[in-house]
Amino acid sequence: MGKKLDTRQHVSKVERGDREQTKSILKDQKTELFPASFLDRHEKYMFKALCKQIEDTPLSGIDSYELSLLILQLNYIAQSAQNIRENGLVNDNKKNPAVAIQNTALKNVSSLLNDLGLTYNKRMNSILDKIQNNTGEYDPLSSFLSDDEDD
Repeated sequence: MGKKLDTRQHVSKVERGDREQTKSILKDQKTELFPASFLDRHEKYMFKALCKQIEDTPLSGIDSYELSLLILQLNYIAQSAQNIRENGLVNDNKKNPAVAIQNTALKNVSSLLNDLGLTYNKRMNSILDKIQNNTGEYDPLSSFLSDDEDD
């Protein structure tokens, strides 16, 4: 298991310095993120919207594929939810296959968010770090995840 760069546990001055240096290196390595070619036009739009919301997160071009998979899985969840609304949980005494697709996509989203460091706990640690260091206070995913517009 890797070390967390942001932690509320007591760390030595040397370790704190190492963590700050690591953060700086990650920030310097940040490159532009591009959506994968398998995403459709709407998914590419969502990819770019997500990237705008997480621009302060230390991700690089190599993370583009995982972000693309995240968008794809979120789209699967939305499509499955729509199918379930239209057809119900049970069709002809059989469980709607959209339920299984949605459950699998939810697990995949959770895994991808964790891999990318975009989980709630990671964002909370980041916000706490920003508050403690007086560098601002915000949640980069809050506006992306709020569904203010109708599709």
